[in-house]
Amino acid sequence: MSINIYSLLYLLVGLGLGLLYFGGLWLTIKNMNQARSPIVLTLGSFILRTGAVFLVLIYVARQGDWFNIFILLVGFIAARIFLSRRIGK
Repeated sequence: MSINIYSLLYLLVGLGLGLLYFGGLWLTIKNMNQARSPIVLTLGSFILRTGAVFLVLIYVARQGDWFNIFILLVGFIAARIFLSRRIGK
């Protein structure tokens, strides 16, 4: 379990996934009043966001190093904290 260039890469991928997931959630909620069908918007957004995160997590898990998954999740949570403070209430 050494920190190397791949760990930095997984951290950046986690940050990107977090920005994609929580940024997409914010955009979905922001545009819900203007949508023709809020249910389709909500479910479609949820499926796309969750699917993207799930596929990347499965790919990283198949590499066999649990430390990389941990680093990826740290980046994911850091993106959530960043967006929460940036967007506000």
